[in-house]
Amino acid sequence: MRLSRITAAALMAASALALTACDPDGSTGSAAPAPASSAASNAAPAATGSPKPTASSGKSGAGATKGTTPAADCTANAAQVGTVVEATENGYMTHIWMKARSTKFVCGPDVPNDGYFEAVGEPKVYDVGNDTKTLLLDENLKAKEVDVFVFMKAQEACLQHKQPAAPYRCYGNQYAVKLDAKGALLSVAQLYKP
Repeated sequence: MRLSRITAAALMAASALALTACDPDGSTGSAAPAPASSAASNAAPAATGSPKPTASSGKSGAGATKGTTPAADCTANAAQVGTVVEATENGYMTHIWMKARSTKFVCGPDVPNDGYFEAVGEPKVYDVGNDTKTLLLDENLKAKEVDVFVFMKAQEACLQHKQPAAPYRCYGNQYAVKLDAKGALLSVAQLYKP
């Protein structure tokens, strides 16, 4: 059975977010508070991303086939994933942070594979704390919770168009994020973008 990209993204994000379903106080929460920053509030729902060429506009053409018709309401599928950002830079030597652009979800009858997330606007700095839940995808596309520094090193390699240490891989530098009321990252999960 062949799954659409959005369905696969939603499944991966759901499994990744299941690992981060607790609020910082340990209780389960239904949704993260709205971020205080405008860049994060402009972000489209999180979905999966795919590896893209180094000078890509963010549009994914890989795996597209003629005659592929998106779901009737492709934005509803994307909404299941949450907030998505596209990383542009990171730092972790003295202070842990990542810069990322918010995204918008692009879909419709003329967009193959049920759509994609496209980076928009200027990058915003997100603080990454030692208690931020960080998840990477391995070569089998399984989400694994990793130490913050392992996450940052893998993300840095991907941003430099290099391969991170095994078993992790680069999949388009897009991440599903959960933010607290101040805009700090509670969790960040790597997304698959074919």
